[in-house]
Amino acid sequence: MLNIGYAQEIITPPTGVGLAGYMNQRPNVGMYDDLYAKTVVFDNGKKMCGILVYDLIDVPQKLRDILKERITAKFGSEFHDNLIICANHTHTGPEFRKKEMDERTTYAFNQVIEATLRALERAVMNLLPGEIEYGCVYNNPYGFVRRYWMKNGTIVTNPGWCNPEIDKPESDFDRTIGIVRIIQNGVTAALLCNIAQHGDTIGGSIVSADWYGRFTQEIQHALKASMPVLVLDDASGDINHFDFSQKINQSSYKEAVRVGRGYAQIVLEALGNLQKLESDEIVVKNSTVTIPHRKLTPEEVAEAQHILDTVPDIPKEGDFESQDLANKVPAALRYFAKSALRCHAESSPSHDARLTTLEFGKELAFVSLPGEPFNGIAREIREKSPFKNTFIISLAQTESDYVPLKECFARGGYEVQPGVDSLAPEAAEEIVKAALKNL
Repeated sequence: MLNIGYAQEIITPPTGVGLAGYMNQRPNVGMYDDLYAKTVVFDNGKKMCGILVYDLIDVPQKLRDILKERITAKFGSEFHDNLIICANHTHTGPEFRKKEMDERTTYAFNQVIEATLRALERAVMNLLPGEIEYGCVYNNPYGFVRRYWMKNGTIVTNPGWCNPEIDKPESDFDRTIGIVRIIQNGVTAALLCNIAQHGDTIGGSIVSADWYGRFTQEIQHALKASMPVLVLDDASGDINHFDFSQKINQSSYKEAVRVGRGYAQIVLEALGNLQKLESDEIVVKNSTVTIPHRKLTPEEVAEAQHILDTVPDIPKEGDFESQDLANKVPAALRYFAKSALRCHAESSPSHDARLTTLEFGKELAFVSLPGEPFNGIAREIREKSPFKNTFIISLAQTESDYVPLKECFARGGYEVQPGVDSLAPEAAEEIVKAALKNL
């Protein structure tokens, strides 16, 4: 018999706390909607495991370290090791990755820790018999590969709406949306949804869970219940919602509502086609993969220094985003040149990342990946997975950077720009190999 518990706690920061996601500072001036820590815990009497997801851009290592200490002290080391801890990647949540935090940010950071422990404690205390239904639909009309081949043979990230120099997207992507429904007492008690989409539809300086929050509220409204809805970010390092074939504003709260409601409708329509999980067997596997870091050539170092020597230092007004690199905005060129020099001077050779799989019989598996992997990584893992349905959970277990495919480095674009401890071209192959070995 499978027992399942779930809970969610608010982690919305106070005003004044800086928001993550862009290169400029953005102290928040209010909120559109609350942020949450959400968890679902599974227990078959022999093993207890779970998934914990935050409305944050990432889970920084200092937060992971404290969580490991506090969760281990309260629940034991095995329970901590059997948790996949991840973020959904909203760009309008608090910035916790900086080394120094002011008083308000420290307060918000500590509130996340306490909220996490409350959520986990309630989920464990509320374990009750439940059923799992699972399935997927190959339908992601709101996702677009954001890297484009231009007519001059180069790759540009976010090249601009109706840009006549666009040739075609760099690739297609895996449009699978995975769905797990938890049923208790004959009703839907929680949902876990696996969707490849960047959490960056709003911009500005107002706190929001982005489209994830709108998605959740639409599901709750349709099912007439305030149950937890966990969005697990599928590999979307090269995916966003920008449709560059149209000249429309796609950065607003209104856009978050459109995308969230659209995904909710797809999931709601698929609920009637899910399969019942027949097995109550749970297997948890943890492994460590060594991820190599980027090494710059002398020519790349010289080019970065040349940019700093020749490009004027002109501040940029407003949000500082990835497309500023494509538009050759001076502030962006100088920012990435400085990052390249820091990569050369400060990067370590590699870092170790923890990969975790949660396996339910031979039907369902959750696979954690570090950082922001390109979508081709998820596609390869799914194609080679022995499980009927495989969820890919990015931004999980270990703080990391973009994980581009090897061939993308020579092509350029925003995601392959070097920074301190950014990943080497062979990193994706090592991660895929380790994830498949777990499976």
